[in-house]
Amino acid sequence: MRVERPGRVHGPAWTELGERLLVHAPVLLAAARSMTLDEAEAQDLVQTTLEIGLRHADQLRDPRALRPWLLTIEAREAFRLTRRLRRLVRLDRTVHQLAAAGDPLADRVAVRRALADLPPRTRAAIVLHHMAGLSVAETSKALGTSGNTVKTQLRLGLARLRELLADD
Repeated sequence: MRVERPGRVHGPAWTELGERLLVHAPVLLAAARSMTLDEAEAQDLVQTTLEIGLRHADQLRDPRALRPWLLTIEAREAFRLTRRLRRLVRLDRTVHQLAAAGDPLADRVAVRRALADLPPRTRAAIVLHHMAGLSVAETSKALGTSGNTVKTQLRLGLARLRELLADD
């Protein structure tokens, strides 16, 4: 089913498209949380991603590629927003959660802290590939880089994560 631009879509087709996009919201939110490291920014990023997806639904050629397409939109939007905000204010990328020793969330918090120490593109590559489940090719498309660049970012990023998590 090919859906026209949202301005021309009415009734059930619009509802169906919105429901198909919303199915992917949990994955988008998980990826956004890891890319932005801030809950409010992550929720805003997901909302923006879904809005862009609705507006540009006619650009999706293969309906089976909806999740990678949305993650691509989200990654690009995250970088665009980060660049814009960086001009205005120094971003604090610390984790605002504290975990007590033995807390079951301690490992997740440690991973989040370690992710925060990675460069943004490396962090995005790890999030999209290992956490969101995109292939290397889909990750490279989402980030606008070559597959070899993504492989290098993944290799170096995982090595750095191992170092950071070994220190904890």
